[in-house]
Amino acid sequence: MSESEEDPRTRAVCEFFGKVFFSVTNPPADLSDLSDGVVMFEALSEISMDHFDPTSIARDLGDNWALKTSNLKKLLRNLEEFYHEELQKDTDFEAISSHINDIAKGEDLEHVLAFVELIAVAATTCEDKEVFVNRLKEIEPDCLGELQEILQDGYKLVHDLDTDGAGDEDDADSLVFGGEENGEVPGSPGNALFPSHEHSEVMKERDELRQALQDAKRELGQLKSQAAIDLEDNQKDKEKLRALNEDLQERLGKRDEELLAAEQDSSKNKRALEEARTEVVDLREEKRTLADELDVEKSKVLQLRKSEAMVQVYRKKLDALETSGNPQVEDQTAKYVEQIMTLENETKKIPSLQKNLDESQSQAKKFESRIAEAEDSLQSKDAEIAKLKTDASNAEKAKKMFQQELDELRASQEGAADAALALNVDNEKRLEMENAQLKAQMEQLKVSESAMVAPAGDESGKVAELEKQLAEKETQVTKLNTDKEKLEAYTKKTLQKFQEKYLVALQDCKAKLKEKHDKIEALEMRNANEKVAQKREEKLISSAMFELGVGIMQTQMGSGRR
Repeated sequence: MSESEEDPRTRAVCEFFGKVFFSVTNPPADLSDLSDGVVMFEALSEISMDHFDPTSIARDLGDNWALKTSNLKKLLRNLEEFYHEELQKDTDFEAISSHINDIAKGEDLEHVLAFVELIAVAATTCEDKEVFVNRLKEIEPDCLGELQEILQDGYKLVHDLDTDGAGDEDDADSLVFGGEENGEVPGSPGNALFPSHEHSEVMKERDELRQALQDAKRELGQLKSQAAIDLEDNQKDKEKLRALNEDLQERLGKRDEELLAAEQDSSKNKRALEEARTEVVDLREEKRTLADELDVEKSKVLQLRKSEAMVQVYRKKLDALETSGNPQVEDQTAKYVEQIMTLENETKKIPSLQKNLDESQSQAKKFESRIAEAEDSLQSKDAEIAKLKTDASNAEKAKKMFQQELDELRASQEGAADAALALNVDNEKRLEMENAQLKAQMEQLKVSESAMVAPAGDESGKVAELEKQLAEKETQVTKLNTDKEKLEAYTKKTLQKFQEKYLVALQDCKAKLKEKHDKIEALEMRNANEKVAQKREEKLISSAMFELGVGIMQTQMGSGRR
């Protein structure tokens, strides 16, 4: 058996919220359903939508007692403002607030009745109290008795805002038990909780009109909240577009940096090519020098061969003179022998000179092959640099095109968002003006009903006028919903077009940029390897030239001594 079935007061509270307030979406089954403040907030929104907006509180809280505490504190704060501003009443709100944490945790549900007492007093003393009093008639008699006790307890705690609350208990008794002690009829209008039946039709019509006004107020509140939600959604869409724009700007900046780095690398490669060209020129000069030295060595070899032939001739003459025995001939023979010895020494140097000549020829061939390779590498690097320049210019053109389309899309999106915001603001102002007009008409209706002498034809005319205004409200609501759907469709279409057009292009650009970066790294590695090989070859050439020069110097020094 539930708590509401065991405790008659709990059952009376559940009947009170379930039958008196039509705005309650989920009527409570026991006091624990009131611990989050949602049901009480919805009930009070029917009393005053200006002070109690049900869309401003958190829902579906579960066991989160912290959020329940926040709802209850907001409820109590708005209830205090309503008592002070509308009812000109006051009570000990601080004492009630001290139990809010225990109520939210479910540890002290008895103090929920303090909120119920304040809500019951507010319902029976507000400007629409006749509506709620008529609804109280539908509650079961045993529950109605419990509610009367709750009302009496509430009126004992409530007092006027400018006085100390004297006489409030009598007012509560006269309202709840109106006229029983003075012999008056309990159902008489003006001082009883339940009016008589003689004006029931007028009361029903007035009740229906008040209910229609409450529905219009509730719809107006929902439209305001929906307009706020739409405005927030538009703001979020603008934030998303702004973030996407910043991301694109950042990517374009990175692309610019990468292009700048590629240009710097290309300039470095150009400088390396210039250095390689100067080195090739130097190698060609060295080749010419070596060719000249080879020619000199060849001429020396020819001279040595001629000298060798002369030596052979002199030997034959020497042999002929030795056989003749002439002294003059002997002296001449001695001279010839000395010359022959000199020529033989020179002849002994011919193999070393021939070896040096062969080495110089091989080195010259190596230099020619290196020069050919260097020229080939220069041509390939020139072609790669030209290709990189072409790719860089194409990327720059694509960047400008993307930037232009992005600016156009941003301008169109901002224009749509501003138009939607202006439309929402205009609709909200128009609804507020119409709400004020409805309030003024309801005030006039109250004045006419207080006299109780207006003809039935006037009442039916006002009802028809109010129904016409409600129909206009529904038309405006439908128009607002249509405008909202159009704005959402336009925003989705714009975002989809943006994603389809630019994200694919950005991915292609990133892939191409990565490929160029890899090519540049490969060229740098190849250039570094070629530099290392070139330095090694320079060292080898320098050592070979040094050895060749030392050999030539030694040869010249030996010939000079002789």
